[in-house]
Amino acid sequence: MDRQQPDVRLALCDLWQAFGAVALLTRYGSDAPWPHRSWAREAHGALTPRLRSVVALARRRGRVPSFLGAGIASRRAGITEELDDLARTPAGPVRDEIAREYPAAVEDPPIAALIRDPENQLRCLAADFANFWQVAVEPREAGLARCLEEEILFRSRTLAMSGGAALLHELGLPLERAGGTGRLTAVPMMFADGTHWWSVAGGRIAVSFAARGAGILHAGRTGPKREGAAQDRREDRLAILLGRGRASVVRELAEPITTSALADHLGLAASTVSQHLSALVSAGVVQRHRAGTRVLYELNRSGMTLTQCLMSQQASQG
Repeated sequence: MDRQQPDVRLALCDLWQAFGAVALLTRYGSDAPWPHRSWAREAHGALTPRLRSVVALARRRGRVPSFLGAGIASRRAGITEELDDLARTPAGPVRDEIAREYPAAVEDPPIAALIRDPENQLRCLAADFANFWQVAVEPREAGLARCLEEEILFRSRTLAMSGGAALLHELGLPLERAGGTGRLTAVPMMFADGTHWWSVAGGRIAVSFAARGAGILHAGRTGPKREGAAQDRREDRLAILLGRGRASVVRELAEPITTSALADHLGLAASTVSQHLSALVSAGVVQRHRAGTRVLYELNRSGMTLTQCLMSQQASQG
């Protein structure tokens, strides 16, 4: 294999999704930035001291303990199987890794307990993650899974057509993280706080990246819209800047969606939605891409930043 062309793969890991969600809540509490804010208000109560300590373990260097990455290497589907693997991790490697990679963590009581009694503490950690998943992730699991599958398909096209180095550049992932081996697994995360979490999994370096479509976590995606919501939003900053029609379109573009589905959600004519989308694409805040026979639209990084800024300012003044 050409040494200049890294061996890059894509993989999903539910346990890393849960870890990312815990990290986001640990960093921001219930006041996480858009699009995670309304989700965070519902989910922050599921945190436990043990979960916070595991995130603190990884925070300084961004290195996630390898006993949380078995699902990446095995490609076994589902949080249940991954938590079973976590609970069955041998005690020796856990102690060795903590002593080698996180020596200062022994002052943290939950980590000290993990060192003293890994078998029992790993079972408790798995139980904490299972409860957290049920409360914080499971209510939105179907939408999250759909977005992650779309992300894998979309990124696989770059990988197939342009190679691993091009994909890493597109994702803003640090190639040097591969430690010279050139063997790297990229893991999309719906719960991302700007950190490229990384770990060693199955002889490869696993690195996380922020998946598109995280706006599905924003309020209103899991149930009927609150009566009077349009009235509440009439004078918001986004509507003042873009107009009410385009502002309503932007809110629905937090996850990838087709023109027809968008028209159905908003109760607008497809031609009207198409005009709004064309203007937003031209303005550089919306991107479109093809997935099979469908053309999907969503906010790009600039659009997410603009929306987050305006909504955060409005919330702080509310």
